[in-house]
Amino acid sequence: MLSNTVLWPLLLLVLLLWFFSAFKMRSQINNYRSKVQRLQYDADQSGQLSEQHLDMLMSAIDQVMLRMDNRGYVLTANKRALALFGIKAEELPQPIISFYRDSDWQERFNYVFNNLACGDSLYDMQVGGRVLMPRLARLGENDLMMLCLDITEKHQLEVQRRTFMANLMHDLKTPLTSLLGYARSLQRFGDDKAFRDEAIQVIADESKHVNHLLECMLTLDQIEFAGLDPQARCVADDVIYQVVDMLNVVVQEKQIHLQCDIEKSLPELCMDMDSLERVVRNLLENAMQYAPIGGEVSLSLQQEKGVAKLIISDNGPGIPKKHLKRVTERFYRVDKARSREYGGHGLGLAIVKELCEAHSGKVKLHNRDPHGLEAKLTIPLVSA
Repeated sequence: MLSNTVLWPLLLLVLLLWFFSAFKMRSQINNYRSKVQRLQYDADQSGQLSEQHLDMLMSAIDQVMLRMDNRGYVLTANKRALALFGIKAEELPQPIISFYRDSDWQERFNYVFNNLACGDSLYDMQVGGRVLMPRLARLGENDLMMLCLDITEKHQLEVQRRTFMANLMHDLKTPLTSLLGYARSLQRFGDDKAFRDEAIQVIADESKHVNHLLECMLTLDQIEFAGLDPQARCVADDVIYQVVDMLNVVVQEKQIHLQCDIEKSLPELCMDMDSLERVVRNLLENAMQYAPIGGEVSLSLQQEKGVAKLIISDNGPGIPKKHLKRVTERFYRVDKARSREYGGHGLGLAIVKELCEAHSGKVKLHNRDPHGLEAKLTIPLVSA
């Protein structure tokens, strides 16, 4: 048995060890608590910074972007989205249905929103004259991002393609029906000379109409798919005078005063001979068709700042202002009733525009005062 002289110092030592151990543990606990609090603070700050960075990223993207929570409420939106949807940033958050009211789209949105893992897509949106293709993606447990790609141009091209095919079928069906009808009638009434002469004339006219349409289609197909020779060159005045000679019969029949002003010693144009011939012929034919009998048609070709400026004008009725921007679209016709009278398909000005742009040129149309139409083309010169 230990004596008191040994027990008390040992007990005191144990107490001292316990005290220092407890003090150290308390210090460690306080230190850990401080670190935990610091980590929580850093985590909170980090979360706020990530949102700020995300908003900055959204603002730098030129496509429409919306950030939403798990309820489908829009939390933030970039400038493009705010402007397009007419949203005020200070009024957020608010449900997306409050600024895009389309029942079918909303029904689809709710389905995709609740079944995001299935990978289903949203319907396209039409807002402010633009067509958007929205896609949803989850950012975290409580955040989602909706990116809306602007596909307006693609949508317009698709509409134009459908319209193009419909017009093409119509323009082919009408003459082919006429050809078939007169051909069958000739089998029954071929002995009637008057009818036979009429049928032969109609068949010839409709065949010419179809042939012209197919030529235009082949030209457009070559521009769009086959491509053009980037090294092609031609002497402009030679081509223009050839076209004028080709149209001399029309000039005489309508008693048109045709004036040509072509700069001498003009450098070669960055365009092949066939393309320039089609451009000039289409514009001159268009001017002569709509110019009155005894009217005036002028052609000017001058060099200006490294390009050739070709101007063809007439004193016809011109084009109504609302149609000016669209007459260079394929199959677009201002007066469909009169287009057949002139044998037009609505492709002439489209060919002019697409040929010029394929050779890095430009086309501008505007009405003259008091009446008439002026087509102004710029085509690069070889020396430019």
